[in-house]
Amino acid sequence: MAVFTLSSDKQNTVSPLKDLYLFLSDFSNFKSILPEDKVENFTYTDDSCSFTIKGITAMSIRLVEKQPYEMLFFSSEGLSKFNFKLKVMFSGSIEKAGSCEIEMQGDLNPFILKMAEKSLLALVNSMSLKLSQLKIKTP
Repeated sequence: MAVFTLSSDKQNTVSPLKDLYLFLSDFSNFKSILPEDKVENFTYTDDSCSFTIKGITAMSIRLVEKQPYEMLFFSSEGLSKFNFKLKVMFSGSIEKAGSCEIEMQGDLNPFILKMAEKSLLALVNSMSLKLSQLKIKTP
């Protein structure tokens, strides 16, 4: 097996970091950063979500750690051949727009990693870009 870490490009946000952190802490909102054309059957609870990546596999993601307004740490569950962790990091002043970055860590067969690496990097870049572009309206 090969341990890997893939980091998205750092993106400047349009919404305050505090609002993005709170938004993404609620699993009902997690779907908004996933690629719409690749995800179906999205369901969520207070601390996890499940969905199917079209034509590939069903998966569950659980929130395992929070560092208020700086980091959210998610872990996949129930995948037999590929478990991964997602770390969403925020930097800057929490009351203002700042930057966000998503990091994926996992362990894959080296041959499969070579084939999947480009797609996985595109996924974390897409998620980071979508998160940065969210316009959150605070009440």
